[in-house]
Amino acid sequence: MKLTRLLEEALGITPPWEVVGTKFDLDNKRLDIFLDFPKGSRFPCPECGSPSPVYDTMDKEWRHLNFFQYNCYLRARTPRCECDTCGVHQVETPWSCAQSGFTQLFGVLLMLLC
Repeated sequence: MKLTRLLEEALGITPPWEVVGTKFDLDNKRLDIFLDFPKGSRFPCPECGSPSPVYDTMDKEWRHLNFFQYNCYLRARTPRCECDTCGVHQVETPWSCAQSGFTQLFGVLLMLLC
């Protein structure tokens, strides 16, 4: 099994999202996992759910659960979609907490630790 496929399975990443690369920095004890989507992908409008084309993207980063003793971050181009009815809206990624720099799983861990 390829590493990218293994990471997609472990993270629960589904199309159109895909793991496109990794960067492991032993000195800084950090693993970055890069996520992206193919050109031409459509995303549901956050307002009405209508499949809409990508308007533009912004690079974002989320803190994820550790990879063994290494800090792990997910990094992705996050799209805004352009709905014919609702206009341009930010798409929520399936792994993120709304308006947060953490993944959902990291947020759960923080709550458990509190």
